[in-house]
Formats: sequence, structure tokens, C-alpha cells
Amino acid sequence: MEYWDIYSVDGSKTEKKVLRGNKMNEGEFHLVVHIAIYDQNGNLLIQKRTLNKESYPGYWDFGVGGSAVCGENSQQAAQRELFEEVGILYDFSHQIPLFRSYGIHSFVDFYAIQYDGNICDFVLQTDEVEKVKWVSQEEIYKMIENDVFIPYHKSIFGLIKEMSHNRGLHRRK
Repeated sequence: MEYWDIYSVDGSKTEKKVLRGNKMNEGEFHLVVHIAIYDQNGNLLIQKRTLNKESYPGYWDFGVGGSAVCGENSQQAAQRELFEEVGILYDFSHQIPLFRSYGIHSFVDFYAIQYDGNICDFVLQTDEVEKVKWVSQEEIYKMIENDVFIPYHKSIFGLIKEMSHNRGLHRRK
């Protein structure tokens, strides 16, 4: 059983908890993390979701991620999810998210890292991840159009890539 901390709309942790899958009230949120992983050539790691996933089974997705469990902060959840899903140990303790996105009952902290190792080094969590591969941004756009990739707003990929190199909203001179 997995429990999540409940946060208010302003991002403050409340004293409430919820069992994953249980209904949440209006104005209640749980924390989710998403980590984009780039190689030295600027390609993005994507993963094919297993058919047993609750949302978008069999679709391709970028990076790794998931919900923070009770007691975890954003950085701890990012570190755990990255290790669980692809076997990469990375210290997020001094890294802040690139940005936060809000959903109906969740807010998602986005991170980006560079991985210079070999794709063969990944240890996949086989109940969640079927396979992984490196792709360009243009390949992702084609996959979205062909309905084999989760239908994200295409602009998210450029935003994450730009912000991972130039933190903040402005380009550096």
C-alpha cells in the first residue's frame, strides 16, 4: 500500500494522507516528480510503458517519474524514482526543480539531468518500463502525431531542454 502526503493549493503540506487510488477532495494535491534524462548529444531518454500501467499503457513517455510517498520531499522522490525505474543513482539533494506544473489533484516537479553512461547500464523496473531508447526532439514529435507517445504539449520538450541549460525564464547572454 502506498500513501501520499496531501498538499494545499499553495504547496504547503497538510497533516492529511491519502491511500493511492482513493478519491481526493477539491483543493487537495499530491506531489509527483518527473526527470528528463539527456545524453551528451542532447537526445532524450524515452521509455515504453508496460501494458499493465493504469494510464497510457503501452505508450512511450519521456524520462522517469512518479508520486512521492509519505514523508518524501521532491528531491528524495526524484532520487528514488530514478533508481527504481532505470537503476541510476543520482543525488538530487542540492538540485531544485526546473519548474512545477499543476494538474487536477497533483503538482509535478520537473528535473533534468545528463547521463553519459551506456544505455546498456540501465536496470529497468520491468513491471513499469518495457524498454528505453535515446531519441531526438523531432522523433518525439512524430511519435506524438502517430499516437504512440503520451500526448504532451510539444512545447514542453523545448522548455525542459532550454531550462536545463539556462535555469530561469531568460536566456543567458
